[in-house]
Amino acid sequence: MDRVGAFSGAAFVLLANVGSALVGEASNRAESPGQLILDEQQRIAENPWSHVAFAVVVLAQLAFIMFVGYLYSRLRNAGWLAATALVGGIAAIMVCLVSISIVMTVFVLRNDISPELARALIDLDGAGHLVQLLPLGVFALFASAAALVTRALGRLLSWAGMAIGATSIVVLATTGLPANEDFFLWPFLLVVLWMAVISLRWGFARNHPRVRAAVSPANPVIS
Repeated sequence: MDRVGAFSGAAFVLLANVGSALVGEASNRAESPGQLILDEQQRIAENPWSHVAFAVVVLAQLAFIMFVGYLYSRLRNAGWLAATALVGGIAAIMVCLVSISIVMTVFVLRNDISPELARALIDLDGAGHLVQLLPLGVFALFASAAALVTRALGRLLSWAGMAIGATSIVVLATTGLPANEDFFLWPFLLVVLWMAVISLRWGFARNHPRVRAAVSPANPVIS
């Protein structure tokens, strides 16, 4: 079961990419007109793989939830550092679920909403992707710090994760209100890459933490 939790991080990365590849992503650039967005949603609806892609995306989110829980179980001895990483992971999951909900709304109502409303909803989804850099950065930064304290990871992976998490936060904080989200793609990819690496690192590790017995053996009676 430890390996299932460990590999769930890599499973999240794999399934998210497979889901996007099956159906393709709808256009969400700032210059895209609303009608083009609705046409893209109609193209997705006509794709025979669209339902499979949605199922894969849901499974990807499940894997993400599992990985956040597993990571906390490995790092909880680090105290507030692990707790902060857990909060960051939960916040990132919530942003992902809200993003999926927005895209589903545009997809389901593609024949009933105006191009202007479709554009507004997709732009809201894009803003959510930008804001997601904060919880993902917190997740990577504090999880790596907790791993360094507890020695759950090597120093290289721990320091690399702290640098990646801090970079994600700094990029969001220093760029103000950008008109294009393309600039935010590379910090997001770095966090995802870090997740995949530590997931495989823990998944292929020979030694895994064992669950302590719920009841300690009784001490011998000394007369």
